[in-house]
Amino acid sequence: MFGLEALAAVGETYENSVNAQKACDFLISKQRQDGGWSESLQGCADQRYTESPQGSLVVQTAWALIALMAGEYPAVEPIKRGVKLLMSRQQDNGEWLEEEIPGAFHGFCSFSYPNYKFSFTIRALGTFATRYPDEKVAE
Repeated sequence: MFGLEALAAVGETYENSVNAQKACDFLISKQRQDGGWSESLQGCADQRYTESPQGSLVVQTAWALIALMAGEYPAVEPIKRGVKLLMSRQQDNGEWLEEEIPGAFHGFCSFSYPNYKFSFTIRALGTFATRYPDEKVAE
């Protein structure tokens, strides 16, 4: 996410940057059938992408969506699928449930960030609404 945001800050997006294209294509290749993304903390220790056994996770889905939108990925459908997953996981009271711990330090120490499930999901949904005001996400 932060890498694609940094590239976009200097004008590098999917349209004109091989690095942005590779990053976006990697993310798209990891999108799950339900529209979300998943990542396990084990990947930090192994230094490779590893899916969570829990399946799609809201924080990781939000990160992927923010990254794709920052990188100006040209296809909106995968982004809409991710947005739909976030919307489907939102509880009646407006919150998202805590899932797998999203933070790691030095590959072996995990941190719980209870506000990530709010801040990144809301940011992803807000960015989608701003960037694609005419797009509808089917319930």
